[in-house]
Amino acid sequence: MVQLLCSAKVCEKLKQELSKHRIEIQPDSDWVLVERGYDLPDGRLCIVFEAIDYMDVVKLLVSGAYEDIHLRDTLTGLSGNKFAVIEPRDVLFLEAGSDGLMAYAKSNRYSIKETLQYYENIWAAKGFVRINKSQLVNLLHVKEIIPWFNSRYVLRMDNNTELEVSKMFSKKLRNTLKM
Repeated sequence: MVQLLCSAKVCEKLKQELSKHRIEIQPDSDWVLVERGYDLPDGRLCIVFEAIDYMDVVKLLVSGAYEDIHLRDTLTGLSGNKFAVIEPRDVLFLEAGSDGLMAYAKSNRYSIKETLQYYENIWAAKGFVRINKSQLVNLLHVKEIIPWFNSRYVLRMDNNTELEVSKMFSKKLRNTLKM
């Protein structure tokens, strides 16, 4: 449960996103999301954010909101005719494509449920970063970061797969890695 202190436009966006993750809005909550420029309430924990960064606040709350740790700490994937339970540390990257969402490990690839956005939200704290509209990468498995033309990068993974970071996501990658 959280309280919102923000503009009407940001409030509507936050309500919509928080409802997707079953986070309730309560006016008397101990946690308050405060848009920069609004007064901080006394005696409550406040998270101050810029209006443009409202999705980062949602990610922060969602990363701590799921009670079922097992769901956050593993995924179940289908490869061939068999299901496998996979640890996030074993996943090199996730990719959304015409066949649905695929998780790539060193030795195999698995068809998985949920969306890329779902894993981006719950695995951000585990080192997973969105690099383009269809891929999420585990930074622990990035062997090299190669500067590319037009402010982009190519990531060479442990298994020598090369993934392109789009221009739109390059800035976030640089900020995440403090480059």
